[in-house]
Amino acid sequence: MAKYGPRIFTSDLINTKDHWAVDTEWHVSGSKDNIYTIKMSDKGFTCDCPAFKKCKHIKSIEEKFEDTNNEFL
Repeated sequence: MAKYGPRIFTSDLINTKDHWAVDTEWHVSGSKDNIYTIKMSDKGFTCDCPAFKKCKHIKSIEEKFEDTNNEFL
């Protein structure tokens, strides 16, 4: 976790402001079998992996929304 809380990455694909999935958490497997938690907020996404930029875990969640026209199943 960052010094002042989790780092939030805005989405280029989804308007997260007042989105129905705000505060939803997803658990995603990492490349070394670690489990990371991605959470949507009004300002974007957080992930608890050690990446310093928008990670592939967040991008995978964004793509699922995009593939289903913002209706995540």
